[in-house]
Amino acid sequence: MNITQRNFFRLLRAGAFGNEEGIEPMSAWKWRQVFAWGQKLGVAPLLYDGVERCSSQFFMQLPAELDERLRLECQETEQHYAAESADVAELLSLLGQWQMRPVLLDPWGTGCLYDRPSHHHAGQVNIFFPFDTQGQKADEWAKSHGEDARAVNSHIMRYGWKGLGVEHRHRMFVLSNKLNNMTLQDIIKQEWLDGGTSHVVIDGQRIETVGPTLYMLMSLLSIVKTTLNEGPALWQMVDMGMLLRRQGDRVDFVKLQDWIEQLHFTRMAQLVGQVLTALLGFSGDEVPFTKVEEGGGKVESLADDLIAAGRGNTSKYLRYAPGESISNVVASLTHSLGNVEE
Repeated sequence: MNITQRNFFRLLRAGAFGNEEGIEPMSAWKWRQVFAWGQKLGVAPLLYDGVERCSSQFFMQLPAELDERLRLECQETEQHYAAESADVAELLSLLGQWQMRPVLLDPWGTGCLYDRPSHHHAGQVNIFFPFDTQGQKADEWAKSHGEDARAVNSHIMRYGWKGLGVEHRHRMFVLSNKLNNMTLQDIIKQEWLDGGTSHVVIDGQRIETVGPTLYMLMSLLSIVKTTLNEGPALWQMVDMGMLLRRQGDRVDFVKLQDWIEQLHFTRMAQLVGQVLTALLGFSGDEVPFTKVEEGGGKVESLADDLIAAGRGNTSKYLRYAPGESISNVVASLTHSLGNVEE
């Protein structure tokens, strides 16, 4: 990696996970490049947290105007989060009052684990309804109280609410490969019956979410979906790392590894492990759900693709989940042909 990339990942590790590392001297142009990447990838506030953590270092010298602009942008982000978190809490409270049992999923659920949740990549509010009758009731509520409510398919409803993008899910996650999806739905159903739930606090309100072991699996599946369609997303990898750091002691890694093998995502798990250990500062022991592969060349390529943010070569990642990638392509072609016929 070049010096700009090295400092980018050092600041990210420092801001997200508290790993203070030596910063190399850079020109003003290169510092601007680092934060241009951060803004594009949705991790600029975490990079600025890294700047604050490494502020005593001699070479930690941002251009004054960049430092001031980033400080003001972080303040705006925090104010925006405060307003949004209040709305998210209110929405979950309203749905709960009507006995719909809303279960909060990524990315809002993971954001609560960060030292500064307001510096986390938030985005859409994804809500799972464990039972069909509750999900149908929630969809009717969305049609009456939401904006532009529309069914994406048989198990997803999207709408707007107070400026938030909201998605109701009748299935926690759906895979394109039918056999793998049947296995996944059985895993989710059994884990739910076994009481695999947890809670987070948003704006002072206790909100139900998914238990740590199943949450880890859902995080990996989200990475699989994004990587196959757009290339690996850095903020998803950071979220996985945060789950490991903050909830790893509550995860049944034997069960998680068994699920990964059942769904045939072992190679994708190895890819995630490579990012966590080579770029985000984790040790192999901290990623017990997979065997981490070594390889300097692969690390360089991963760093490039993570910073490229979806503009990398996604075809090279198809081999990490061949069953899902083939089914994904077939589903996309079928959808496209259907639109042509219409």
